[in-house]
Amino acid sequence: MTDRWLNYVLSVVVVLGMIGVAIYNQPRDRQERAEFLDQELTEIEDDPGPVEDRDPVELQRRADRDEAPTGADEETEEPAAEPLLAEYGVSASHPDAVDVGMQVLEGGGNAVDAAIAVAYALGVAEPFGSGIGGGGAMLIQPADGPPSYYDYREITPLSGELPASDIGVPGFVAGMEVIHDDHGTVELADLIEYAARLAEDGVEVDQYLNERMRGAAHRMPIHLLPRLFPDGTAIAAGETLRQPEYAQALRLIQEQGSDVMYRGELAQAIVDAVNGLELDDFDDYEVLELEPAVGSFAGYEIVSGGAPVSGPPLVQLLQIAETSGVADVDPRSAEGIHLMAQAWRLANDQRSTYIGDPSQEDVDLDRLLSREYTDALAERIPDDGFAPVEDEEDVLSLETDTTQVVVVDRQGTMVSMTNTLSNFFGSGLPVSGFFLNDQLKNFDPEPDSINHTAPGKRPRSFITPTIVLDDGRPVLGLGSPGGRRIPNIVAQVLVRWAALDEPLDDAVVAPRFHLEARRLELEEAVSDGERQALQQRGYEVTTDVPTTEYFGGVQVLEIDWDAGTIDGVADARRAGSWASAGG
Repeated sequence: MTDRWLNYVLSVVVVLGMIGVAIYNQPRDRQERAEFLDQELTEIEDDPGPVEDRDPVELQRRADRDEAPTGADEETEEPAAEPLLAEYGVSASHPDAVDVGMQVLEGGGNAVDAAIAVAYALGVAEPFGSGIGGGGAMLIQPADGPPSYYDYREITPLSGELPASDIGVPGFVAGMEVIHDDHGTVELADLIEYAARLAEDGVEVDQYLNERMRGAAHRMPIHLLPRLFPDGTAIAAGETLRQPEYAQALRLIQEQGSDVMYRGELAQAIVDAVNGLELDDFDDYEVLELEPAVGSFAGYEIVSGGAPVSGPPLVQLLQIAETSGVADVDPRSAEGIHLMAQAWRLANDQRSTYIGDPSQEDVDLDRLLSREYTDALAERIPDDGFAPVEDEEDVLSLETDTTQVVVVDRQGTMVSMTNTLSNFFGSGLPVSGFFLNDQLKNFDPEPDSINHTAPGKRPRSFITPTIVLDDGRPVLGLGSPGGRRIPNIVAQVLVRWAALDEPLDDAVVAPRFHLEARRLELEEAVSDGERQALQQRGYEVTTDVPTTEYFGGVQVLEIDWDAGTIDGVADARRAGSWASAGG
């Protein structure tokens, strides 16, 4: 064992020991936690009782209210466009959210309408992964024409000083409203209605949600969370989780729009709870429509989220790998793993150096993603060692958060969207029934970094909502949670599907890997011979990864334009789900 490896192991043992002691010393139940913090215990005051059956949500088209002139007759209405596909589909990480999206599409909403409804529903069904206290990014690709890409991620306060909690001004509510204004076809309040009902009626707690609550309990104020921790312990799988406080917040947004989140009652509630945030910080929030990251791979056009999310390094990774011959090697061989790992090493180094908030920093995507530039990067990869980089990162990040959504409507419009609170349950701080992010921890503390904090700035993120085009039309939409591993997860699926022509199921199921400095983390072991070949190149090979969802959970939909059908895959690494209908 090398001194470097020994030091790493000892460091991990010490850190885990400290965490264990801290957890052991935590007060055990809600009453003890409240007394420990000298705060009031929050009790449930209004048990909603049995849920009555509800009528289905009746979607009202925006044109009915906003655009149809008084006395307009049917002859002045534009005829409905002829569907281009026989089916529509939704992929998300919770079946209730998938069901919401399918209802919107069946009711005549488009892919953007469905994606907004799914996003709101996921905030209720998966309160650990996303919600109105966080942000995200959405990529929209019509059947023909250019993509639209929106960034509604969290920002620093106008002071430029980061709150100790790392909570930034949430962008989700503003993002959904702006995108809806630009692309939605039915009333936004109707789309939110699904989530509000889900919060009131309750969702069945699955094992995954229970595990996320147990895993985060040590850093959450469980004395303030009687619905999630009714007896001081996480609500059990199979129980019904009702969130009427979250429902009330959603109904305020239905009635007042984003004003309530940025200038009204909800903004005030957040400011009251978070030291370092002021009302002016909320009033100044702006959703950005930005340049997406665009490149090519295996004959396809790749469109992904633009800076400061990780579409640019994804495109670079793929182009470097293609130039280096990834289509000609076994992806589980030492050569194949080495090629992809070094492509990631170079792309991640580029990310650290050149990717920041493009509204405040000069980010030249045309140059960074040009073939000439990535071909030059590919030449740095030696056959028998590591590519030289400016700064060798060595980060052990256990965070595997975020949630991914992909939607396709019958007009062939595809949406790929990734939303997040950063860590699971974000900061762990609840306000008005929802959790606040801790996104601002993703800034670089180095003052000369392109990712250093500044007033109103967005930090970098590894989220990577992506769409693949063939002959100008979307054919595959995907993305994943997984923290720092997200670009690698997405790239490895795309290499197998696009370059190696594997069926989508096989590409998603295939074991994954991730390189962090010299540490090569394998989801499944390779043969002794391949392991030795990797070690001879300088890799510290391990299959010891900390969590079952360490390598993400891909949400993906594929369009077959000849058949007019939609296909998908449920990634078993998480509780992924998808559906299609029509025909």
